Amino acid sequence: MSWQTTVPLLLILLAGVPHGATDGVIAQYFAAKRLLSFTLFIILYSAIAALACIIWYLAPFAGLVIFVAFSISHFGMMDTSESAHLPYRAIRIFAHGVMPILVIATAHSKETAEIFLILTQDDASELIYLLKIATPIWALIVSWLFFQGVLGRRAALEIGILTIILTLLPPLWGFALYFCGIHSLRHFRKVIRVFQPLKKQFYWMIFAISIFSITFVLTMAYWLTAANFHNSLIRATFIGLAALTIPHILLIDCFKALDRVTKHREPTSLH
Repeated sequence: MSWQTTVPLLLILLAGVPHGATDGVIAQYFAAKRLLSFTLFIILYSAIAALACIIWYLAPFAGLVIFVAFSISHFGMMDTSESAHLPYRAIRIFAHGVMPILVIATAHSKETAEIFLILTQDDASELIYLLKIATPIWALIVSWLFFQGVLGRRAALEIGILTIILTLLPPLWGFALYFCGIHSLRHFRKVIRVFQPLKKQFYWMIFAISIFSITFVLTMAYWLTAANFHNSLIRATFIGLAALTIPHILLIDCFKALDRVTKHREPTSLH
């Protein structure tokens, strides 16, 4: 197996997956030391993750499309969380969220097609074609964003710089850089800011859940192994990532768990 594949996949697992493990911290906060509530959360979270795996197993292309669509929304929501008060957030979510996937797929279409083939065991060129069609629209939105005040200009410059970097890097390295160095880091910072100070047991919980998640992915890679562990590790990493992403997005973006915790921890003013 080439280190150019192994290293970015390990980065995704070791530095990217743990940001989702902070969901356990959020669950414990809402459970308020009630073991039954926390257990029910873990069961429901695991059931949704298992359902995502089943969907991918039965309909790989549909699983890939769902994963891409959810990821675009989630990346965009996180990247615009600090400017959520500004207008046209849906447009800005699209501009930020689609960037890593669109740039990688269009700048490295051949390599991306090979990765999609490994993930779906079938031709997924239609998805790359759709991303290429969306590229001019995305470019116009980013150009428009540049003229939307200081925050808009900063966002457009960030997108521009990342576009250059992701164009130069191989696909897996580019995704690992964005997922670990941008998305996961921003999520960790937000969690720490919301729960500050973060208690020691929370760090142990994040560590334990991360180890479980990584073990799950590596076990899946071993289970999927046919003649090529290289391909199996790619499949297991991204299918496992998709499985963990769906409940994570439901908790963070749909339930807006971190926003609820922030409001709950705000001191009540006395009148």
